[in-house]
Parts: sequence; structure tokens; C-alpha cells
Amino acid sequence: MNGFTGRSSRNNHATASEIAYLRDMTVRRNSVLFGISALIVAACGSSDDSTQETSDGASAESSESSAEVATLTTLPTDVTTPTTEPANGNPTRYDNVQPAVVQIEAQGAIRDPEVGFSTVGGRGSGFIISADGLVVTNNHVVTGAATLEVFIGGDTSKSYNATVLGVSECNDLAVIQLVTDDSFPYLSWFPTEPTVGLEVYAAGFPLGDPEFTLTRGIVSKAQGLGETSWASIDYTLEHDAAIQPGNSGGPLVTTDGTVVGINYAGGSPTNTEQFFAIDSSLAQKVVEQLKQGDFESLGINGQIVNDEELGITGLWVLGTAPGSAADKAGIAAGDIVTSLNGLPIGDDGSMSTYCDVIRTSGTGRPIDVEVLRFDTSEILSGQLYGDGPIVPTFSFADELSDEVSSADPADSSAYSGEYQTLVDDSGLITIDIPIEWTDVSAAPITFDDGSTAPQITASTSITDFETTYGVPGLFYTITGPVTDLAATIANSAPGDGECLTDGGVTDYSDGVFTGQYQLWTECGGIGASWVVLVAVPADASYTAIIGAQLVTDADLPALDQAFASFNVTG
Repeated sequence: MNGFTGRSSRNNHATASEIAYLRDMTVRRNSVLFGISALIVAACGSSDDSTQETSDGASAESSESSAEVATLTTLPTDVTTPTTEPANGNPTRYDNVQPAVVQIEAQGAIRDPEVGFSTVGGRGSGFIISADGLVVTNNHVVTGAATLEVFIGGDTSKSYNATVLGVSECNDLAVIQLVTDDSFPYLSWFPTEPTVGLEVYAAGFPLGDPEFTLTRGIVSKAQGLGETSWASIDYTLEHDAAIQPGNSGGPLVTTDGTVVGINYAGGSPTNTEQFFAIDSSLAQKVVEQLKQGDFESLGINGQIVNDEELGITGLWVLGTAPGSAADKAGIAAGDIVTSLNGLPIGDDGSMSTYCDVIRTSGTGRPIDVEVLRFDTSEILSGQLYGDGPIVPTFSFADELSDEVSSADPADSSAYSGEYQTLVDDSGLITIDIPIEWTDVSAAPITFDDGSTAPQITASTSITDFETTYGVPGLFYTITGPVTDLAATIANSAPGDGECLTDGGVTDYSDGVFTGQYQLWTECGGIGASWVVLVAVPADASYTAIIGAQLVTDADLPALDQAFASFNVTG
């Protein structure tokens, strides 16, 4: 989700170091069904390929996972010897909760930093709280899913579809309704406040395995960690009943079979075998709200990212709930929510500010939002619960349209609106251009000393582009770090007297690159324009230079697309 590196800051594919960074950020998360399920092995939801997820996940929590597996496979005999309960009764012992515990399989398209958009499946746990099939689970198990399939008590011979009644990313809780007329056993809430030393059992389906699992432990801390990178609750129950990916949303029950907590996180900062559950006294109030709809939620399944080196902080959106405030505002998987009501999100590594704004604003009231669309380097803003979708806050087309003029009127029919992505011959740089610019050069520039630099030049005619002001086009190259951006712009300026108007140097920022650009208009005696952008990533490891020629204002959208897509991939 994060780990954006300067040299591939717009690349959709994460490097090994990026993936390790993502895992390090989530060592306490216990599931991530619909968000990077294949990447974050500390999460409590499990992907369909759970064996590979466990064995191939090289991360800090691998030794912890081994310890958890050992615990799961060496259970005391009394844990697996159920007593007799009525078929549709309310279980009254920990070893009879199985018929009321469910495995949830979710399918849908999510935005993964390693592979982009992909259709994935993941599994988590949950539990039934009423005879008509109301199920409680975690938000991150279901939000963003296209389909939900629920299996009861480990019985894989029959499954149920389910609809989402309400979700809350701030509390990491969701309520879903089984689509059926059947009647089910269900669990009751623990009636009092839990105390340290209380014997507890974690019930669920770890590692995506359809076989029901129960582990034993005690409550070791009554009020543990509550602020995390994916939720913001007052406190959690800390316990040592081992849980694994796939246990997310499953119940933590007492000896009498009542739910004292909802499992959602594994692994403590001290790397000991301590695990976390949402206290039932907090969960009950939220669940009652979720029966009626979303609560303390914008409908996002996400996780805080915080990259100090690149200065990128916010909530990485893994998926959104259809019809939610985020969905209606046009927030999409892969976006990073950077601020709400003007407050930066996630600068402390937690969801605290994000959720405080939501709770302060109240349900349905407008919230100003700013989003970084990382793939296109756009910064978008608008209002949640507002009148329309979020829109880019910076557009060269908007900035320059009043300044760019031409002898001939713009002919928008000259462009189809379709673009192609060009990669230079060395595979280092990439940029999008209109498909109408068919004359392309992608060979490296060779200097007098024999050194080279990657470059892409594209136009309807490169010869005319390089020798006249009569056709649109651009060139794009990168160099080593520079400190004087204005001087670099000057090196690509038009010749003296070729343009009548100099717009001066203007600061530029797109959320990924910062720099400066300069515009010259009334060029070549035909009203053409020339613009040069010099920009650097946050680590200033290289300098990107783009020069573009505009003949009519119909060329402005092409300029926008180019400046939104230029990237360094090698």
C-alpha cells in the first residue's frame, strides 16, 4: 500500500522492498480480504491460496505465524469434544458455538499495489447473532466485495448468499444478512465487563481452511491497543488465544459460549503471542447502528500509508462500498485520501484523525476531501455528501486555456480522445500520447562524451515539430538531479524573438512530483505555444524534463494526459 519509491513512483507494480514495507505497516492486522490479501500475511482474512500466502510471505511475522500454527494443531482435548445442544438453540458452552460461527468468502475486484486491479477471493470469519441469520464480522472482510458466500459451522455442502446491511471502517465492523428463510443457532453477548484472567476461546476458520478451529487463552489486558492503521476504536481486548489470517470477524467467547470480543488483529509490538479483539461492550452499540445502515463510515476498505521519505501520507483505498459516500464522490480503489475538512490524514500512522472528522461531522453532512490519484499523479478535491464527484485541482488545460491562442480555431475533431502509452527503447521512461501522434522516436540521446539519456519524442511529424511551430508534439527525457530548475527550463526555451509572450516560471506540484514550468505564447508567427516542465520526485534522485508544443487549444487535453502520466519505471 505504500513504499512508493522515487524511481517508480507512478508504476503500478510494487518492488520487493515496497511489499516488505507494506507488511511491516500491518504486522498487527489480522485480515485483509478485500485489500492486498496476497501481500499482507499478518492480516486476519485469508486469500484462496492460503498455503502460498503463509509459506511464501517473507516478513517479520513469519516466526509468529509458525508459533500460531503450532498452537492451533496442539489443542487440549476438551476443546474439540462438544456437548449436545439443540439444533437451533442458543449455545451455552464454548465447545458448542460451532453451528453459529461462519466462514465468509468474498469475491470482487480490488486495487492491489503489486498487480493493479484484479479479481480476487478471500475468506474471513463471522458469527450469527439472531435466528434469522444476522451475521457480525469485520468491515475489512466484506467492504468492496462484489459477492459474499457464507458457510455455516464448517459445512461446505451448503452455502448462503448475504447482503451487507451496514459497515464501519472506523470500528472495523460490519453486519450482513443471510439470504434465506432458514433458522439458525446464534450467539449472545457477554453480559458484563471482561476482566484480566478471564478464560476465552477464539472460534473461526484460519488460513481459509473450511475446518472449524477453536483455540484457548485468557484475557491478558482489558484495554489494549485501539488506534491502528485500519480502525480507530477506544480500546481492544488483548488475549493469547491464538488467531491466524482468516480469523477476522470471528468471535472470542467465554466458557459459557457468550461473545466477549470480535477478533481482528494478531501480533503485538513486542512480537509476543498476544492478539486483539474488539470488546463486545463497544461492538454491541455499533452493531445496533449497523443493522440500520452504515455508521461512522464513508464506505471505504483501506489502510493508512505513511511514507516520510516521499512525503505521502493518507488512507490508501483498497475498495469502496457501492452507493457509499466515497463511491458517490468518485473515490476509487487505488486513491489515497490525504485530508478531510482540511486536516491531514494518517500523519500519526493511525485512522484517528480520519475517524474523528467523520464522528464530528455526523452522518450525511458534507465533508471536504482531498485525494491523491497516484496512478495519474492527480490531486482531486470536492465534498463527500456533496453535489458532485471530486475533480482535479490542477489541470494544465484549465491553467493555460486562457493564455494559449492560435491563428486557427481549435478543431477538437482532430483527436479521438484515445491515448497510447509509450516506453523508451531502454525501458526506463514512459508517457501517454494521443494515438494521432504516430511519428515516434524512443532511442536514447547520445552526448558528445558518449553518455546517453532516455528520451521519447512524439508528434504528427517529428521533423516539423523540431523545425517549425506548425504541429503539436512533445519530448520527454530525464537527467540526474539538478538544483536550479529555472536554469534547466531556460535550456529548453524557444529562441530569442520566436515567441511574443513569456508567461514566466510557475511552481508545479501533482502530489508525486514538484517543480516548475514556463509557458511561451504567440510563437512562430502563427499563435503556437511552447511549455517546458522540469520536475523532481520527493527524493530528488532524478529530474524529469518535458517540452511540449501546442498549435491550437485542442492540444491542451493531450498536454494534460502527458503531464499526468509521465513516469520513470526503470
